[in-house]
Amino acid sequence: MRGIATVYGHAEWAKHKSSWRHARHMKTILSSPVVVAIGPPAVVCTLIAVFVSVFNHEVSEGHLPHWVPLLHVAPLPFSLTSAVLSLLIVFRTNSSYNRYDEARRAWGSTTNRIRDLSRQVLSWIQKPADLHNLHCLLRHIKAFSYCLKDHMLEANLLREELLEVLNDPQEVDSILGSDHRPNYVLQLLAHILKQCHVSEWERLSMDRNITQFHDNVGACERIFKTPIPVAYTRLTSRVLFIWHIFLPFALIDSCGWLTAPATFLSAAALFYIEEVGVLIEEPFSILPLLAICDSNFSSIDGLLTAHLAIRKLFCTQPREPTACEDHVVVTVLEGSRSCTLDRAIREQDTGVNTFKRVNSVS
Repeated sequence: MRGIATVYGHAEWAKHKSSWRHARHMKTILSSPVVVAIGPPAVVCTLIAVFVSVFNHEVSEGHLPHWVPLLHVAPLPFSLTSAVLSLLIVFRTNSSYNRYDEARRAWGSTTNRIRDLSRQVLSWIQKPADLHNLHCLLRHIKAFSYCLKDHMLEANLLREELLEVLNDPQEVDSILGSDHRPNYVLQLLAHILKQCHVSEWERLSMDRNITQFHDNVGACERIFKTPIPVAYTRLTSRVLFIWHIFLPFALIDSCGWLTAPATFLSAAALFYIEEVGVLIEEPFSILPLLAICDSNFSSIDGLLTAHLAIRKLFCTQPREPTACEDHVVVTVLEGSRSCTLDRAIREQDTGVNTFKRVNSVS
C-alpha cells in the first residue's frame, strides 16, 4: 500500500475524479494488495460452495446411497443475520477510519506548527550573535518530522535522511543514539531557543509550538500502540467467516450451480471491506509520511528564501524613521497640543501586545 501513498495535487485530483477511473481500477485489481490479502478466506468459502454443489448434484442423480441427505438449510436465518453482519463490518470500518483521520490531523498539525515555528525563528531571532543558533534551529526543525516518521515506521532510512538535512555526522549520531529521537530533537530545540536573545513573550510563543509537537507525538504513539479492541476484531472476523461457510447451504436450493459464484462474490465483497478496515486501523503505513516530510523540508527552505528576499527589499527602501532604530520619535497633532513619543514599551497583557505612550510633553 505504500506505493500508492502520495500527497495529492491538481494532477492527482484530476486523475482521481476521471470518468475512466473504473477501467483503471479494474486493470490493477489483480495487483491490489487488498485483493491478495482476501484471497485465502474467499477461496476457502468458494471451495466449500463448490463441494456443496457437487455433493448435492451427486445425491440428486442417485450416484450416492439413497440414505445420504441433501446438504441444505433454510435461507431465513441468513436473511435475518445479514443486517447484523453488515453493522459489524460498518462499525469496524468506521472506527478504523476515525483512527486514520486522527493520525492525518496530527501530522497536519505538525506541518502547520513546523511552518509557524520556522516563521517565528526567522522573524524574531535577529541578533548577529544568534546566527549559528538560527541555522541550527532550522536544521533540527526539518529533522523533527523525519524522526517522527521513523518513529512510526520501520523504514531504517533515517541516517540517510538526517545526513541530507543536517550535513553533520556528529549531530546525526547524537539523534540516532537517543532512546526517543523525536523527544530528543524537541529537547534540543528548547535548549537552543533558551540561548537565543529574544523577548520572554517571543520565547513563550515558540515554546507553545514545541509543546504542540509533543502533543502530536503522543497522539501518534497512542494510535499506534492501542488498536481497536482485539475482541471486536476477532468477533467480526469469526462471524464473517462462519457466515460464509454456511452460506452455500442456504443458496443451493435457489441458486444451484451458481452457488459457488454467488458465494465468491459475497465473500470477496465483505472480506474486502473488512480488510480495508484492518488496513487503515494502523494508518502510518499508508499515509504519505515521506512526502509530508519532504514538503516540510521544502516549506522551511521557502520561508528562508522569502525571509531573505523581504529583508533585502525593505533594507533597500528609504523610510523615515527606520524600523530597526532603537529610538523612535513620532509627532502627532492633537488640536493645539503636540505629543512627542520618545520611546515605546512593549508589554504583554492577557496575551495582547500593547504600547504605552510615555514622556508626553505639551
